[in-house]
Amino acid sequence: MSVEVDFNEWGTIYLAPGQNAWWWFTWIFDGNHWSRMSAVPLPDSPPGSSIQIVEEWSTGGTLWVHWKNNGTAGVIFRPTVIVAPSRF
Repeated sequence: MSVEVDFNEWGTIYLAPGQNAWWWFTWIFDGNHWSRMSAVPLPDSPPGSSIQIVEEWSTGGTLWVHWKNNGTAGVIFRPTVIVAPSRF
């Protein structure tokens, strides 16, 4: 079984070691679609960098994510959201 999905990607974000950030994605959610946010360090991030999703929740059509750099170096990453199945 295959399912088409939608991706949306934002610009880059920098977090220093131990720094937190909150990001959101607004969409009209319903019971027929699944949404999650993801990120990995970009190749130009220094060794020791890390990005972690501490928590993820939705309220009133907005998907929220709490990010944390739990590494020993700054991290550069690009948040990505996936919605399945595709709305288009």
